Amino acid sequence: MTTRVLIVLTSTQRRGAEIEGSQLAVELDMLALPASVVALSPGPGAGAGAGRLDLSVLGERPLSVGGLRELRRIARTVDVVLAFGSSALPACALALLGTRTPFVYRSIGDPARWVRGRWHRRRTGLLFRRAAHVVALWPAAADTIGRLYGVRPDSISCIPNARPSVVDGTITAAAARGALELPAHETVVAWVGAYSAEKRPTAAIEAVADVPGAWLLMAGAGPLADEVAAAAARLQPGRHPRSGPVDDLSSVWAAADVVLLTSATEGMPGVLLEASLHGVPAVATDVGAVGEVVVDGQTGRLVGAAATPAVVAAALTEAVAHSSEWGSAARAHAVALFTWPTVAPAWAALLTEVGSRVR
Repeated sequence: MTTRVLIVLTSTQRRGAEIEGSQLAVELDMLALPASVVALSPGPGAGAGAGRLDLSVLGERPLSVGGLRELRRIARTVDVVLAFGSSALPACALALLGTRTPFVYRSIGDPARWVRGRWHRRRTGLLFRRAAHVVALWPAAADTIGRLYGVRPDSISCIPNARPSVVDGTITAAAARGALELPAHETVVAWVGAYSAEKRPTAAIEAVADVPGAWLLMAGAGPLADEVAAAAARLQPGRHPRSGPVDDLSSVWAAADVVLLTSATEGMPGVLLEASLHGVPAVATDVGAVGEVVVDGQTGRLVGAAATPAVVAAALTEAVAHSSEWGSAARAHAVALFTWPTVAPAWAALLTEVGSRVR
């Protein structure tokens, strides 16, 4: 009997979790598990048009009464629900209470960073234990979930994020740099993400400013945009092209010698997966699951979250010197562990098993 899956996302925004969850539905369909996707709400900036996924929306807010009622109705038509992300956990725990439809919770971040006191931990633990199964991104996160929230080890699995194994390799470095108005022979460091406090974009500017002659290519948007512009003008005048969010980063990866991640907190960043699959080595802060993606001294360099600009600059210089060797190793590592042909079957097996429990 075919297992029918419903994937519940937080919003229709084109963010990492939403893109991942939407693509998972496509991959499950190809494995003969019919999967549909809904969003709890449009998310911030609704109606802007750009940067949105074309999904059915349950309500105006993630936990609206009408949205929860609609989620409950739809869940009765499937065999298993996958709650993808933090807001989806309470939504599914509430909406599916008293039904026979089980749900799996996908933890998308670093659970050690969520704890906000005893009451919050107790409430979150109750929600975790409502799920039939919890899926963490990496083993340390699974251990944390079990320890902090009382989830049994046999109810937790680890499945990493994934990206397509086939990438666009038709764009040459020369063509990409020409289109992006970058010099042909200088070092180019790519930084991709939201201009937000946890991503620390100005730390990237400070570090790259310490690499002689290097250019910093940034793709992103967010509340710190003015600070980013001011820091670039002060520290990297003329060597800091910026763009807004970019859906297809192929040209960015073709132009880059190395990708830089400066985040204070992360789950498993899709940016690093994509860069690796394009053969771009990384310098990244060792937070969350970053150490699962970047193998220090083999596919890039890991630095501490409090590393000084000089330390990060030295790591960037080393990565550029080993760019060909480390880039090839990065692609091989990512293809083996973080592509859909490897990851989707793990999801299919788990969802099939959980969905069969109540038949």
